[in-house]
Amino acid sequence: MTQGQEIAGIGRVKFERPPINEVAIGVYYVPVTELRAEHIGIYWDSIRKRYPICEQRFPVLIQSEGQPPAMIAEAPGEIFPLPRFWFSNNAHSILIQIQRNAFMLNWRRGSSEGYPHYEGVEKDFWQEFEGYKNFVQGIGGKLDVVQRCELTYVNFISPNAFFSSPAELGNVLPSVASLCKMHDEERKLVGLNALAAYQLNDNLLVESAIKWGKRSDTKEPVAVLELKAQGTPGDLSLIGAAAWFKAAHNGIYKLFLSLTDEEVQKQVWRPL
Repeated sequence: MTQGQEIAGIGRVKFERPPINEVAIGVYYVPVTELRAEHIGIYWDSIRKRYPICEQRFPVLIQSEGQPPAMIAEAPGEIFPLPRFWFSNNAHSILIQIQRNAFMLNWRRGSSEGYPHYEGVEKDFWQEFEGYKNFVQGIGGKLDVVQRCELTYVNFISPNAFFSSPAELGNVLPSVASLCKMHDEERKLVGLNALAAYQLNDNLLVESAIKWGKRSDTKEPVAVLELKAQGTPGDLSLIGAAAWFKAAHNGIYKLFLSLTDEEVQKQVWRPL
């Protein structure tokens, strides 16, 4: 399928049963030094009815090409660095992540939840971000000077009528077909890890990672197709970030169509 080609003709394709397992949207900005540990409990209290579960993780560090990861600035008088906080609902389908220099929202597929499509995830992200931004402004901080944006799709492609083993993965993802053809009587293909990066413009890079593995929950063997867009809006603003996400989503969408087989799209994931 050529880039931008649509299965159903005019308009963007949406699938009845897309292989999407997780979508993550994140904005990194100048660290909010006003944010301290005591503020986290106040913020959690404001969203606790919707996100009753709170966990702590190590912060995600921003790393530029050829440079070591940039450490997050500590606040004056702080004894311990502020960690990254997870806030999730009981179904664990929506996860909010905050750290001193970032706000992220993850949609994760549960056992029964249907995919709300990107528009639904993006709407939730901006609604939750607006609430957090108002909270930060209330403690004297601000969320601006955007340093990085990220949009990530994680697809779990389960064995289907087109493939049942790593050696047949090229039937679903034609770009790895040559690697799969090396499977023969002398060599048995038991694993795969293929990476590629595409520069769409000066501010937008999209990476693809194709792996063979197992689901952590069911241990089912799956092919994992992860598509990650990263970059910085040209004007470093939140308005610019909104435009960047639209371009990033479009780039990921076109790359997904180009990487996956057209018949699998039609027969397994089924265009709406």
